[in-house]
Amino acid sequence: MVTLGAKPGWRDRLPAGLPELSEALLLVYGRYPFTPAVLELAGKPWAVRLATLGERWQPGSFEGLGRRKVFMDAQVRAAIAAGAIQVLVLGAGFDTLCLRLGPEYPGVRFLEVDHPDTGVAKQRAVEQLGQPPNMVMLAADLSELSLSRLLADCPQWNVNAVSVVVAEGLLYYLSPDSVRQLFRELHASTAPGSRVAFSHLYDLRRYRLARAVLNIEGEPWLSASEPEDLQHYLGAGWSIVERSPDTAQRALEGLAVAMHS
Repeated sequence: MVTLGAKPGWRDRLPAGLPELSEALLLVYGRYPFTPAVLELAGKPWAVRLATLGERWQPGSFEGLGRRKVFMDAQVRAAIAAGAIQVLVLGAGFDTLCLRLGPEYPGVRFLEVDHPDTGVAKQRAVEQLGQPPNMVMLAADLSELSLSRLLADCPQWNVNAVSVVVAEGLLYYLSPDSVRQLFRELHASTAPGSRVAFSHLYDLRRYRLARAVLNIEGEPWLSASEPEDLQHYLGAGWSIVERSPDTAQRALEGLAVAMHS
């Protein structure tokens, strides 16, 4: 995001403040490789050219991420305008959505869920930057505790409220059965009319180099779905209400919104 914000034309396309807040968050985090020197280099013209070249090898890895951020931000705002009173970001990592939108929507609750290894580190950085009073960070290993139980036990989450959930860059690391289980738990944890904005791979068989690298890192892609099969991919209780029309993403991933029916 820091590099994309330095590419001509993109700073104004990205959600307001996203590149700056991403950089500030990583600087406060302070662990290698996110040092001041590295983050300064990330905004250089040669870094932009290198990232642009890299996207030729791996579509969606640079500008595609920016389009994904724009989509998720717009869908959360649309859901809030339609009556959602709480936002949940799954596997948040160092995403800035809750940090950015929390102060803008003081009457909405914003929750993040992430693995303790990342969640605890980000919590420290967020506290130093200034955590919005309506933002809650939950560190939990969802392989050991179900999401529905975590949310049922969270006093800041209302399972009977209209909500919007963000599952960005997450589903393809789950098996098809795990994806459907996740959506069953989200169905049990939200009210009818709630939405889930998510990204999904189109095809597991393409981009062998990327798959090989992810396999080595222990984070293989495990599931994918064509747009016409999304209903089966998610399981019962959800209807697809929006898909990204951007065909530039067709080679790697799609973006969509499902509604709790």
